[in-house]
Amino acid sequence: MSQGGAAVSRELKHLHDTVSDKFIQHARHPRNLGHVPQPDALATAVGQCGDSVEVSIRVQDGTITEVGVVPHGCLYTVACASAMSELAKGRTVDQALELGPEDIEREVEGLPEDHLHCARLAVNTLGEAIEEYYRRQNRPLAQGGGGRGR
Repeated sequence: MSQGGAAVSRELKHLHDTVSDKFIQHARHPRNLGHVPQPDALATAVGQCGDSVEVSIRVQDGTITEVGVVPHGCLYTVACASAMSELAKGRTVDQALELGPEDIEREVEGLPEDHLHCARLAVNTLGEAIEEYYRRQNRPLAQGGGGRGR
């Protein structure tokens, strides 16, 4: 295991009593990690804690078919970005805009109160990528769009 992997294992061991097994799966094996090649849109956002998430998406017939995430920060940011990517894939862009932090929290089966901002960061960055997608399509953003985490 790499030194980075060992650090993740130590941090997860410390957190094991406060997070779910599903959270640990997302943190240890993040889904959709990396950039989507030739994306239809991408966005990067920085959270209040200094962590950041990059999101790239591919859209076909109004449905998000691929999501790539590159989280930079703590395990909570990694797990939330992974969960968001799984929830967004297969949804229409308008449905994906409706994702909120509570959906991420549900997907990872709970988050400590002081890390809910990581879920907001993930959905807000997705919302910014979708806004970019609409701009590239010369379409107005759906009513009330931009994610519910703002």
